[in-house]
Amino acid sequence: MIIFNQDAINNLFYIILSIFLVFFLIEKKFIREKYNRLLMTLSSSMAIILCMLSPIYKNDYCVHDLRMIPFVLGILYGGPVSGVALLVVLLGFRMYLYGWSLVAFTIHITVFLITVFCVKVFKRMSSRGRIFFSFGLFLVHTIISPIIAEWIAYFPTDMKYAINFVLVPSIGMLVITYIVEILIKQINMNYAMMKVEKMEVVSQLAASISHEVRNPLTVVKGFLQMLSSKDLTVDKKDQYIQIANAELSRAENIISDYLTFAKPTPENIVEVKVDEELLKMLDIIEPLAKQHSINVHHQLQPAIVYGNTSNFQQALLNILKNAIEAMPNGGELVISTKLEKDQVTICIQDSGSGMRKEQISRLGEPYFSTKEKGTGLGLMVTFRIIEVMRGKIEVKSIVNKGSTFTICLPK
Repeated sequence: MIIFNQDAINNLFYIILSIFLVFFLIEKKFIREKYNRLLMTLSSSMAIILCMLSPIYKNDYCVHDLRMIPFVLGILYGGPVSGVALLVVLLGFRMYLYGWSLVAFTIHITVFLITVFCVKVFKRMSSRGRIFFSFGLFLVHTIISPIIAEWIAYFPTDMKYAINFVLVPSIGMLVITYIVEILIKQINMNYAMMKVEKMEVVSQLAASISHEVRNPLTVVKGFLQMLSSKDLTVDKKDQYIQIANAELSRAENIISDYLTFAKPTPENIVEVKVDEELLKMLDIIEPLAKQHSINVHHQLQPAIVYGNTSNFQQALLNILKNAIEAMPNGGELVISTKLEKDQVTICIQDSGSGMRKEQISRLGEPYFSTKEKGTGLGLMVTFRIIEVMRGKIEVKSIVNKGSTFTICLPK
């Protein structure tokens, strides 16, 4: 008959809880990587103590629990240094609960030495190999332990003992090691995915920068070559120089936009009067709106947020210009602000061409734009600025009916 009582369930729960606690803290990076071994040692020590406080079976000759599973696991994954600390905890708490025992001391020292000897072999193995190796190693420990006990003192064993305290704990070790390996794979996969995503963003930004900066530089190069012509009049030279300067300024603005995206200015954080800044931006876009036959309406409530004024202006201007460019044949542009409990809501609505759901989901990505010659850089910067201001942008759009950009900022 297999002994499976509440204490056995408790022992397994303590071990699994300690494992998940370690991997949760490591994955969420709540502690520095150099303290991972210390965390593992502390967690294994906790599991050992809790298992010893809930013995599965007791008689005149021995006390059985699953303390050896976190003990062996802690040595295999933490190394000899962790093993020494766990051995001290195990022997110290064993003596505190039950007093001195030569049998227990000899068994634990033997298990420690055999496990430490196997650490290098274990670490070189594949994940699958580690699972079966831990099972075999633990099986050896559970066989050697009663032999040592019988050699030093009287210790009766039978088939029931072999099933309950040799085979079943070894299978438990197999399952626990499998869980550990699955969690290790998951963390490694998450790190690999993060690295791939970072590299993808870098490659997209590099492609976007090279494309955007190359265009004005090509224009400048062409006009500089033309300036070397001897037949040019003074007026033509002045015209070419003005165009070259304008293109250089455009290249400078592109680079500034990328710098804003990479690291929005944390300095000069001040109170920003939303209504006043919106009125300024409306004055700036008025000529462009008239050029496209667009009627601009606004309903602004006084509101204050915290942020960098120039960055905030840039974010608003990018959205307003996109709204106007979405209405090449004229339309209505409505800007409103609303004060709620803890936030300020800015709503910018146009009656332009609109966007599909898949286009909305990609807004803010580098090198994605709904415009033929766009790169998506403007909205990418805008999303980043609002994010730094601890706000968010929501976009709703219907094809051929228009789009609504809603900016929510903390008041």
